[in-house]
Amino acid sequence: MRRLLFVVMLFILGSVLAQGSQTSPIRLSSQTQRINNKEYYVHIVDRGQTLFSIARAYGLKYYDAVIKTDIHLMKVGDTVWLPKNEYSVAAVSKRAESATSSTSRVHYIKVEPGQTLYGLSREYGVTVEQIVEANPELKDGQLKAGQMLKIPPKSIETKPTETKPVETKPVETKPVETKPVETKPVETKPIETKPVETRPVETKPSSLSEQGMYKPMRRPVQNPYPFNEIPRGFPSQQAPFVASTASSSFSFQVRERQDKSKLFVTVIMPLNLDRIDDISTSKFDIEQRGKKDYKVFEFIQFYEGVLMALEQLQNRGVSVVLNVVDFTSDKDEDVETAFNKYQMANSDFIIALLVKKPFERLSQLAKEHRVFVINPFSSRSEVVVNNPYVVKCMPSVEGTVRGVLDMVAKRHRGGQLYIVHSNNKSGMTDERIYREEFLKQLDARGDIKYTLFDWSANGKLLTTLKGTKDNVILSLYDQNKGKNTVYVTTLLNRLSSLNSNVPTLVSVVNYIEEYPDIDYSQLQHLNYTMVSLGHLDYDNRLHRDFIDTYKSKFLTEPNRLYAGMAHDIVIYFCSALWQRGGEFWRNPQDFASPSEMLFPFQLRQRAATDGYENQSPDIYRMSNYKLIK
Repeated sequence: MRRLLFVVMLFILGSVLAQGSQTSPIRLSSQTQRINNKEYYVHIVDRGQTLFSIARAYGLKYYDAVIKTDIHLMKVGDTVWLPKNEYSVAAVSKRAESATSSTSRVHYIKVEPGQTLYGLSREYGVTVEQIVEANPELKDGQLKAGQMLKIPPKSIETKPTETKPVETKPVETKPVETKPVETKPVETKPIETKPVETRPVETKPSSLSEQGMYKPMRRPVQNPYPFNEIPRGFPSQQAPFVASTASSSFSFQVRERQDKSKLFVTVIMPLNLDRIDDISTSKFDIEQRGKKDYKVFEFIQFYEGVLMALEQLQNRGVSVVLNVVDFTSDKDEDVETAFNKYQMANSDFIIALLVKKPFERLSQLAKEHRVFVINPFSSRSEVVVNNPYVVKCMPSVEGTVRGVLDMVAKRHRGGQLYIVHSNNKSGMTDERIYREEFLKQLDARGDIKYTLFDWSANGKLLTTLKGTKDNVILSLYDQNKGKNTVYVTTLLNRLSSLNSNVPTLVSVVNYIEEYPDIDYSQLQHLNYTMVSLGHLDYDNRLHRDFIDTYKSKFLTEPNRLYAGMAHDIVIYFCSALWQRGGEFWRNPQDFASPSEMLFPFQLRQRAATDGYENQSPDIYRMSNYKLIK
């Protein structure tokens, strides 16, 4: 008896699961649309379909698809765009041929557990009424597992379209036959009775969407700091200058903290809050809307990294008042207006995520008012030239090159360095800037033997390497996307073919490990080493704690750069000013980075009239298929 009961329960469970997991057959669309000079098939989502099943039906990977909404919020009636390429064209053509050949055929099928009249009508391209008419025993609209059904041939006149209402219209003309259609929601009830309802609704929202898990773009509005609104108590005038006799290479005036009991920080960046509801958080939307709009999500993650840092500081007794300015213009007059309107000159320091032109004007205003402005991401050293009040957090070219050469000299003493480049002479590209700095420092230090190796003569590189030991290949190649891909693939294949005298591969400009089809066994074989910024290491306890905390607070994965850098900037400068006051600005190189920082800073002036640059690059090496700092 117990065994029989177990079998019955298994059957019931199997039926429920079959109903709950049933998906509609994918009817491929031949309708196309051109977006950003690319052609896409336009697919309307039907019941039970997922982005994975849709993309697979078109012969594509799920990440090829483009969708307006978040993948997890995709619902019936949404539009999915599938790139029109050789794979999708072949899939659509094959399905069209198959549909044409089966148009006049009658099908006899055996009903499977969980199948519905509506699902069968979609699968075979006929209406529910036509199936009922061909099977008089279905007047009550009930299907039974194992039952044999006759599916009538599909006619051109009644061929269903991609929109559901076409099939439901005939219901109004046949009252008796429409009852089964109206009862079809009964078949989907098992989905509603899943354990979702058992969540503790008295303390948390009852669904993931209510918790905001799939709507991260709305999060900032719910946070405690006002946007474009000067916080209460924000200083109305600047603090006095520090009267100090401390020895320092910084010969310019610095201001004292505004208040002994709290710090005042302004963050200015293009959050685009007025367009927050129009911008998707789904990565599948990037190609359709363009990276310019998608960047907004990264800025919001920067803001959330700031919030995490402020909470840590508060736990240590450091009080910070945040002034957040949502700024999207690139006009000088708008920068000046915002600077004055939001009293930025009265901040203890400003964090500015602005592009080149508006940042230049903001930094000029900061210099005029002698307030320090922090630039998180610029790779351009000129942002600090002749402006002592700018701090550049991105590791400088000078500091990065010095760090790489120190590593080579220490780990490969007496070895040979080959600098592989593209000999690109079109302007001051990143590649050319790094190449010139490497040559400058190599000639000055004289402890490393090196050879410049133009990529156009790359075929000779392998022959050269076979005759020498302890070689280091430094990759500086940087052309367009297509050429970079060919370069990386070719270089890795050639170097990996060496079974003896295997060189160490180092990348600075070209982050080889970021290529989607990269073979990590090749990187491991080549003792791969890279310079990176913002690499969140899951094997690092500090990084892992940051990732876990971020995910628990904001219900999404932190961006590898924006959230972490924001956290570090706030922790570093607020801790320094809290401990040392305005005097910190005279000798920041003497301040040790707090232990909470993910990527420690080392600030110094390159010239007496310049601002500060971070001289501490993050260098990682491949060990057991993981990047270790």
